Amino acid sequence: LLRSPAAAHPCLATDATTSRSGAFDPPVIQITPGRTGTWSFNDDARAHNVVADGWSSEVFTSSSYHHAFTEPGSYAYRCTLHMGMDGRVDVATTR
Repeated sequence: LLRSPAAAHPCLATDATTSRSGAFDPPVIQITPGRTGTWSFNDDARAHNVVADGWSSEVFTSSSYHHAFTEPGSYAYRCTLHMGMDGRVDVATTR
């Protein structure tokens, strides 16, 4: 049974993820309310995006995307261009 990358435990030491080898690395981050998550697109010129309920990025082959999280919760996201390329941002009051 394959698990989604978004089912992983959150990486507590970062508020950023990078598209690498067709995956988000790390796939799950945990930040506190009021912080901004960053997605860097650096995957050998492969196009990626970040899409979630209520927010999304453009399609990028390089550059980065930032989104501020104000409310605690768990926010699943995905790249709509690549099946299985997904992740999650956990916004919690403690890290």
